[in-house]
Amino acid sequence: MEKKTIEGMIRSYPLKNTLPCAVAHYIAALLGVLPKEVGDKATELKVRLDMCQLGLFGYGRKGVSCYKTVGRPVEVPADFLEKIKTAAVDGRIACKDLWDIADGTNIPRPEAGNAADSLGIKIKPCQLGAF
Repeated sequence: MEKKTIEGMIRSYPLKNTLPCAVAHYIAALLGVLPKEVGDKATELKVRLDMCQLGLFGYGRKGVSCYKTVGRPVEVPADFLEKIKTAAVDGRIACKDLWDIADGTNIPRPEAGNAADSLGIKIKPCQLGAF
């Protein structure tokens, strides 16, 4: 059997020139590599990362309001917002840290992204290297 490679997995995705965040993370987990390696290879191949699991990008044409899903009114528990504030450093929280907070509290990841946005906290760096 041929060894699966990051490039091979990206190219096997049925939508050409686009790769959803969740699929990129799946590829990384399947191959036992860091998500950044998949993101870097996608960039090298000129494959656009799409549908950020935190809602930050990839939901339409760039520059159009529906491009991201953050910016909606937030309805999450106050202690969840406090966890985000506590984890943030210099007005930023890493994507991975926000995922961990969301997953540990059963708050959907898009809501976590929206909550951070509502607090004025930037989400950076991206696990895939998108930002």
